[in-house]
Amino acid sequence: MKFIHCADLHLDSVFSLSSHTQAKARRAELRSDFSALIEYAKKEECELFIISGDLFDDTSITKDTSEMLIREISSFPGCRFVITPGNHDPYHSGSPYALLDFPENVHIFKNENIEYVEYPEINTRVYGYAFTSETMIKSPLSGFCAKEDGMINILAAHADLLSPISPYCPMSENEIKSSKMDYVALGHVHKASELKYAGKTAYAYCGCIEGRGFDETGYKGAFLGEITKESLELKTVKISKKRFEIVKCDITGAVSFKDASKIISENCAPYGSDTALRIVLEGMTSDEFSVDENEVRQIVSKPYYVEIKDNTLPLLDAGYLEKDNTITGAFYRRLLPKIKSENEKERENAILALKYGLKAISGREID
Repeated sequence: MKFIHCADLHLDSVFSLSSHTQAKARRAELRSDFSALIEYAKKEECELFIISGDLFDDTSITKDTSEMLIREISSFPGCRFVITPGNHDPYHSGSPYALLDFPENVHIFKNENIEYVEYPEINTRVYGYAFTSETMIKSPLSGFCAKEDGMINILAAHADLLSPISPYCPMSENEIKSSKMDYVALGHVHKASELKYAGKTAYAYCGCIEGRGFDETGYKGAFLGEITKESLELKTVKISKKRFEIVKCDITGAVSFKDASKIISENCAPYGSDTALRIVLEGMTSDEFSVDENEVRQIVSKPYYVEIKDNTLPLLDAGYLEKDNTITGAFYRRLLPKIKSENEKERENAILALKYGLKAISGREID
């Protein structure tokens, strides 16, 4: 039996990094992604289409999205669609799941207890549950076990396996193992995982269908699965139109931007017009070094969006500064614990503070 496993489409996302016009275009691309996945499922003659939560970014959706959704699902009547609402789009009387007139080939889970829908013609039973609010503090899988009667048992689950105290349906590998499911189709984590096993039960996160920020890098998509009672194969299907990527450039020794431009250009060469690119400059540079973002965008012109982060440090005698009795030394020592912090944001802020502070102390202009 062939199936699609997708999750976290977040239709009608805000896309806060973009302008109003760009955000509108990105939302249209998300709808187009869903249409493309439907076409792929038709081509592969899939018999089951699983959406493991957060189909919508919120419980209110646009007319364009609702019309697209009903149209695309209706165009594939031979496939069975199963949806488990997630924390972004919980099921309640005012949610799109309750208000839209879905085709007959759609099954939506509506409460927090595990239920199932049977499809004897494909020898498959799909279990699932729904978020009914933005949080779910207990796993409905706890103590639950699937029927063992020869049918394929699949669980569509929007859940968090990464934290036992997560407010978003914390679930454990032991619960998955004890469930006796053949496959647990997970949603919520936006990075796709490998196919894993807890005992004899297979499980995987398919990831989101389109990245929406620099915390969701790379191309995104869904899984094409082929399952029997004895075997399971998953294939990653690339669907996303755009991608977010982060490139780190070590420009140690640079005195001017010209010194750094070749390294930046070479490191960013693989990324084209489908990429939103964050360029992170690292290393030790002259204290006179400064970044001209317009110059960076001239040599890195292909990506549709470019963002620059200057994490370089001025070339200093750290040993001397740690003992220096002037205000410069005191300033450096005050920042040093934060510069060495394991928290990336705290480290970045401390580096910027050091750069700007040293310029201010020496009476130089701060750009």
